[in-house]
Amino acid sequence: MSRVARRQRPAIALLVLLSWACVMASAHAVEAQPSDAGKGIAKPVGAAELLARMAEAVRSLNYEGTLVYLHENRLEAMDLQHQISNGEVHERLISLSGPVRAVVRAQERVMCVMPDGHPISVEQNGQSRFLETEGIDPDALVDHYQVRMLGEARIAGRDTDVVGIVPRDALRYGYRFHIDRETALPLKSDLIDQDQQPLEQLMFTSVEIGPPDGALPDVKGQPIRSAPATSADGEWRFREVPLGFELVMHDEMKQPDGSIIEHYMFTDRLSAYSVYIDQDTENGLEGVASIGAVHAAGRSLDGYQLIAVGEVPMQTVQQAVAGARRMAETEVEAGSR
Repeated sequence: MSRVARRQRPAIALLVLLSWACVMASAHAVEAQPSDAGKGIAKPVGAAELLARMAEAVRSLNYEGTLVYLHENRLEAMDLQHQISNGEVHERLISLSGPVRAVVRAQERVMCVMPDGHPISVEQNGQSRFLETEGIDPDALVDHYQVRMLGEARIAGRDTDVVGIVPRDALRYGYRFHIDRETALPLKSDLIDQDQQPLEQLMFTSVEIGPPDGALPDVKGQPIRSAPATSADGEWRFREVPLGFELVMHDEMKQPDGSIIEHYMFTDRLSAYSVYIDQDTENGLEGVASIGAVHAAGRSLDGYQLIAVGEVPMQTVQQAVAGARRMAETEVEAGSR
């Protein structure tokens, strides 16, 4: 869970969240070609093993390369460096086209330089990476996704096997990963809808891959995708949660002025969305907003501003924010007994 480390009221915080999710989207991919049985190359056991190897590769390897990012009919080029040195992860993502933008991650902080040159410092729990693959468990996805092999392809001059995580309905997005056959690093992936149409694509055009320098980083905390389900406490409850999504986290974000923003996170074990609740409604979102595949829906209720935001379809965040309600004080007291 990321926290903006400087004062951000809801409208500004929303823009930061949307921009951040857009930049940090997991790697995305081209159409796979059917396997050529005549090549005689030994194949990995299956999709589950490939996904496990991919997550380990992202966590443990050094890699540096140029990526292209295709979204909303716009093509951007980026330089990515990921290094592990003495058990610490250092990452840098720099835009090579359009406005100057940079995101740098070191230890437990992320520094974003926005197009206007304004820096934003972000705290995070050590899980997020520019290629976010942590915690994907095929066995936990079967009710709402199909996980299967989709063939093979050649990316950045390297042979890859292609794994698809295809959503079974319109409430979530899936992925199509091109996984390097030698190192298991994802070299390209698509964010896809239930018809396997790509919404965003991210691909290495050139890449250098090597072993870590020294010890691997410690695994800290638990990935959101595998966090245990919990129940809402306090004043807020959520009815008619989008099918398959469960509440896995609730915390309070204290602002510099002493006010509190409540944060609830829901996941279906692959996709996730957050609900933010704030008493300051002056700059709140009424209705919907989107940047690329990241959607948000907001409304006011009982003097509070509610915003649901995530890399999920619009109908999912609309249903999420519509199902929130504030309990009366007597209901809260009765529920705590």
